[in-house]
Amino acid sequence: MASGLSSNLMSTPHMSAAICCENRQVWNGSLQKLHELLRMGDLAAFVGIVDDGGFAESARRRGVSASTLSRSVTRLEAQLKVTLLRRTTRSIEITPEGAAVLAEAREILDRSEALQEIATSGQAPAGPLRVNAPVPYVLHVLAPRLAEFRAKYPDIQLSIDMTDTLVDLIGSHADVAIRFGRLPDSDMLHRPLGQTAWKLVASPEYLDRNGWPKTPADLALLEQVRFAAPDHINTLRFAGHSAPVSVPPAVTAGNGEAVRQMVLGGLGIARFSDFMIADDLSTGRLVELLPGQLEAEPLDISALYLTRVSGLRRLGVFLDWLASLGEDRNVRGSF
Repeated sequence: MASGLSSNLMSTPHMSAAICCENRQVWNGSLQKLHELLRMGDLAAFVGIVDDGGFAESARRRGVSASTLSRSVTRLEAQLKVTLLRRTTRSIEITPEGAAVLAEAREILDRSEALQEIATSGQAPAGPLRVNAPVPYVLHVLAPRLAEFRAKYPDIQLSIDMTDTLVDLIGSHADVAIRFGRLPDSDMLHRPLGQTAWKLVASPEYLDRNGWPKTPADLALLEQVRFAAPDHINTLRFAGHSAPVSVPPAVTAGNGEAVRQMVLGGLGIARFSDFMIADDLSTGRLVELLPGQLEAEPLDISALYLTRVSGLRRLGVFLDWLASLGEDRNVRGSF
């Protein structure tokens, strides 16, 4: 979220519909009946400004002027007789009243969209769908197959954001996020998409120059291309060995694809999720080292999504399609 928006925005607790205003008057605004009082467009504009971190960014994303969004907020404030946002020349901050309205506005907009989905249930799924996923997953799993999804659901407008860092769904404007590893306890819905194994690999040219290892101990004579994070990926444990094998570092990179390219270029060895290097193994660009001896738990792959969008048909068909990729063993030889 943009830094101009107060950090307490998403952490403000849900407040009662009757809350104390700044002038110490009790605001008895009818939050439960906002849908009867207000324009949907104004509610959507208010929610968008908060989620996008400001008027300018929200206007850019929506393709409208900042003054148009400002008028929407002004109308809401006039109808509700409260201040929703405190605005300065450099930032905005949501008020306690604004936080209460925000929670109800989200509910109203979500219910409105759900009703539209019901009304058009006989039609093909349509509308925008925002996906956030790690770079390697997009490049090696999604991108090669997205044409199939588009051919089946041409009216769904996919927007895919790639990142190797963890982001929250609201802050990243995502409807669904692909995540690796064991999921922490949370209220978010999730769908398992499968697992992918780990493999230790190197290029044949690198091994020809530096030696082909026959035992885990031989790896100490080579060099490792390391991931900046998470560091546990760089740990190499093998069956029958109580301690990890230490391999001298060659170079460290903060992006999985960068690590892969460096290994392909002959800089050293590295371990990868199978889906990242399945094609490289099948074509001989990379070879697996000490097959069956590396000890590493398979990596879980999951799709996370928010309860408020879980009923959307376009999300449902996308989740079904993602699950089918995991069931298809021909997907890049992956999970």
